[in-house]
Amino acid sequence: MRIAGEKDFRGYQDATVNGGLKGALLGAGISIPAYYVLMQRSATYRALPLPLKALGAVVIVVPSVYISAEKAGERFSKSQYTGVGKRELDRELLEERERWDKLGFVGKTQDWAGRHKFGLIGAGWAGSMALAFAIVARNPYQSTSQKVVQARMWAQGLTVGLLVSSAMLTGFDSSALDEPRGVHESNDHTWKAILEEDPHLSDDERKRLHEIASTVTERKQQLQAEAKVKAQ
Repeated sequence: MRIAGEKDFRGYQDATVNGGLKGALLGAGISIPAYYVLMQRSATYRALPLPLKALGAVVIVVPSVYISAEKAGERFSKSQYTGVGKRELDRELLEERERWDKLGFVGKTQDWAGRHKFGLIGAGWAGSMALAFAIVARNPYQSTSQKVVQARMWAQGLTVGLLVSSAMLTGFDSSALDEPRGVHESNDHTWKAILEEDPHLSDDERKRLHEIASTVTERKQQLQAEAKVKAQ
């Protein structure tokens, strides 16, 4: 494993920028056609003020840019791992796939919902807002602003219900779903996991890593002892 340099930081930045641009194109590809279709077929949408129409585009484009940029950065970071670090990532990916294959339908649903709960909540809020507005828009005795306010109130109530449902679906504690993912106390790519299980290390590499781990442990204990003395 090597220390990241200026070239790596520049590559990461380029990857995130390119990912963000792709996300912007995706968001624009969804929002622009939707805008023209709604303008032609929905009198209610045409009556909305311009800032509210722009908000609809922002709700689509901004998450697309953010998510796409973040995923592109993660892919670039993972592509830079070599040697022991890459083997550790491959091992954890294999364990994750095996764990997923052993889950039943309910377990897979809980696991997927637990890992995407914020996206589900956001999509549920947007969907409930659109559904509530479509229902409220049928009332001919309310102005557009009154319909928007009432739709927002309905959406807030539906979102609270979605939060409760999400908590029940994930069993109130998503950390419990992570327990079977490996035999380690934590999958953090530590030297401990590599030293104990990596079969690809040579004797010299294993000896050197044990020396490093021992030095780190001794230094940690020393700092803890010094902290206790100062606290007294």
